[in-house]
Amino acid sequence: MEFDEIPIENEHREYKKAKNAFPKEAWETISAFENTDGGSLFLGIVENSNHSFAAEGVNERQKILDDFWSAINKGFLSYSSISNESIIVSELDSGKAVIEIRVDEAPDNKKPVFLNKDIHRTFIREGAIDGQAKGENLKALIRLSQESLDIEVLKNYGIDELNMEDVNSYRKELLARETYRSYERFSIPEFLSKIGVISKDFSGTGELGLTAGGLLFFGSNNAILHHFPDFQLDYFDKTQPNQDRWRKRISSIEQNLNVYSFFKKVDELLQVSAPGSFKLDDKGQRIDTFGAMSVALREGLINMLMHADYFESMPLTLNNTINYYEFTNPGKMKIASSDFFTTNKSRNRNTVISKLFLQAGYGERAGHGGEKIYESALVNEFKSPEITTDISQTSLKIWKVDLADSFSGKEVSDRERNIIKVIISQPGKRLSHKDIESQTGYSRSVVNQELSKLIDKKIIERTGKARATKYIIRQTQNQVLAQFQAMPDLMRQMFKKM
Repeated sequence: MEFDEIPIENEHREYKKAKNAFPKEAWETISAFENTDGGSLFLGIVENSNHSFAAEGVNERQKILDDFWSAINKGFLSYSSISNESIIVSELDSGKAVIEIRVDEAPDNKKPVFLNKDIHRTFIREGAIDGQAKGENLKALIRLSQESLDIEVLKNYGIDELNMEDVNSYRKELLARETYRSYERFSIPEFLSKIGVISKDFSGTGELGLTAGGLLFFGSNNAILHHFPDFQLDYFDKTQPNQDRWRKRISSIEQNLNVYSFFKKVDELLQVSAPGSFKLDDKGQRIDTFGAMSVALREGLINMLMHADYFESMPLTLNNTINYYEFTNPGKMKIASSDFFTTNKSRNRNTVISKLFLQAGYGERAGHGGEKIYESALVNEFKSPEITTDISQTSLKIWKVDLADSFSGKEVSDRERNIIKVIISQPGKRLSHKDIESQTGYSRSVVNQELSKLIDKKIIERTGKARATKYIIRQTQNQVLAQFQAMPDLMRQMFKKM
């Protein structure tokens, strides 16, 4: 890091003065980084009266480091991701030094990370602030450390608490698959045991009972609410422009739905609402892209229902808006958000619910749903999907318009939008200044002005020099990786059609 112009503090960056000793309050920052999303703690940087920052350096660097490692070795932190390679010492011209301590996010099974053997001294990062994790936040961290939330066998819950119409509907779907045709000979209790809805209480009495996942998936709504009092699933159709209210709502509360019946109703609507489109290949033949979007929307819905923390107090919500679908569920992702579109990593929060979806043929093989969602955006030339997560919730946005149309009038002007459109319409999604002038009809001075605005807004970027200068749509590293990841599958599909 350069210390001439020091950026402000944020969720991943914290500064402490630390002249002669390791600051006690810095431990709260380390706990917060471990529990949230990682970050860097800089010792030897001070805040000026005008709220800018300056590198003053530390006086006793070795003493500070010795004190730090001594506390780590004595177990002052319940868990530490920090190693020798995490410490970076930068020399200043004054002869002093700035110490950077890089902190990775702790594995879920090590959370919460707390101080001095006191779980109530657990901290989380909220913007540039270290906040004490209390109440629901602390409970969420504890639940995050558990491998599965829905395998618990519930006392006093049995088959009578299930909606048998949903069970029989699911059974019919399963028996239609060749792998499960032999299940036809099983009675309903035997069938429910086979699919994981009923299980032996291995950690308790050893008796058979209803699993939490089975209750959520097939239970009557009233029975679910007795164990999960905040259980609520909502779908809102907000595609009507200039209206504050929704056109249609599907609610587990109003319609007495469980996870399965909500999924069936909403999935049917999504398949109908998915934007149907086609494009032409190099031979001028029509390529139907509807299927890719259909798969992406189902994956988004299943991902929301599979990975939700049903003990949280917020509802699971799917908003279908004019430009995008947004899937929001309580609970932090159990893999890094940067991995969702680019790898086949998968970690289940709800093992039973995941198994029930996959047995019936819903959802991609483990870990590939994110890849299919990104592939849909490429095929349809829509804006790239986005996923964000924090300690309390996860939100996935799947766009049904291209990048230019995803902006509101407040974010880009009509001229800026037209420039974006001509860039993304090119096969390589890059254009020279002269090409932009030609295709938009704008003068050189207007193009200069609008390109500067788009660069400042970090929507496009400039590559090359002099006559080789091109303007391209700005992409994050994760988007580039996801694009490369999706290309082999797309190419295989193209070869099959040849």
